[in-house]
Amino acid sequence: MPKKRIDTESKEFLFQTLKKLKNDDFVDFWESLFSSAEIKDVSRRLMAAKLLHQDLTYEEVEEIMGMGSNTVNKIHFKTKGSPVLRGLFRKK
Repeated sequence: MPKKRIDTESKEFLFQTLKKLKNDDFVDFWESLFSSAEIKDVSRRLMAAKLLHQDLTYEEVEEIMGMGSNTVNKIHFKTKGSPVLRGLFRKK
């Protein structure tokens, strides 16, 4: 059985670590800790969020990304109010 609060502590540690990374270290960090499948999953969710931000329909995102409607719906509701993502996706 895991230590109490280990998930919260681990999440906090992850965010603290990400803040410390320099540009050159960022790719190495991801490739060292995550499998190519895990990186693919995260990158596909980010792309789906971007497509939703561009006002594509759920159906269009599902078709482009090969995702189910539940996944697209979850991504939409978890990201729609994020000012950080809006800033990242803003057209330059």
